[in-house]
Amino acid sequence: MTTWTDRDLLRLDAEFAQAGVAMHARPMRAAMAILGGGFVMGVLGNPDVDRVMEDYRRLFPQVDEAWPGKGVGLAASVDTVRKVTVAVIFGTCSVSIHNGLGFEAHEEWIRWCRGDAAIAACSAFAFADLYDLTYGIDGGKAQPPSELWRLALSNLEDVSNILASGFSVDSVVQSICLTAELSMKAALIDLGEDPKALARRDVGHNHEELARRLAALSPHRDDPIVAAVATALPDYVQSRYAAAGLTRLSVVKLALGVQFIAASACRRIGNQDFAAELEHEQWPGPRSAAFYS
Repeated sequence: MTTWTDRDLLRLDAEFAQAGVAMHARPMRAAMAILGGGFVMGVLGNPDVDRVMEDYRRLFPQVDEAWPGKGVGLAASVDTVRKVTVAVIFGTCSVSIHNGLGFEAHEEWIRWCRGDAAIAACSAFAFADLYDLTYGIDGGKAQPPSELWRLALSNLEDVSNILASGFSVDSVVQSICLTAELSMKAALIDLGEDPKALARRDVGHNHEELARRLAALSPHRDDPIVAAVATALPDYVQSRYAAAGLTRLSVVKLALGVQFIAASACRRIGNQDFAAELEHEQWPGPRSAAFYS
């Protein structure tokens, strides 16, 4: 059993201050440092992680006021959409999937998923994607995060609000396209791409080209599914005027897909990767491309 003292946390905080670690990110970083190989963020959570973070917040209560924002995204059970809000404060953010999705009990989540393991797995990855996106941006290569990231998150929030509150999809496709475009461009720029090159007509709103460039500049396990989702996205210009003849179910899958794209883009600029933990567990295991098609 791993043990720690207040002196350990005080020492780590001094190290984090020297390294320029953001205040709100320090409780989680302390848990990673103290637990080492025992630091695992699984589907059911990790009590040791929670205890370290609670002790850290007791010593440094200002971390409760330091988080600059929140993440709003979505999960779905077929075409029923649930808006998901990632907790603002690291120390109180549960990494239990059902709690993260807003359910009080595991059984309530399973009922919402219709008892279907594939739906449950898709919603688990939806939470992991939003978690990685929300907390990964602040720990990325470029600080403070660029305006493109803020705009990508804003569009994802719009998508989530619209799909969770009504059945119509006519007004949401453009925001879906923008979420993918802005997040990939933000990551490419953070990784060193010339912003002027991304403004050229042959790149512009071309999701497939942006995905290709992202894979070339920063190869990642997500690349095949990112490419598939990018190919499935409708033309941005046409999406300004209509829902491209898509059914609600198709639009919901695209929305989940661009949330995944944004999270994948973010994983390439930092070390936040809750999704990898899920993929290496017996359940849900590797992410399925069928979630988005």
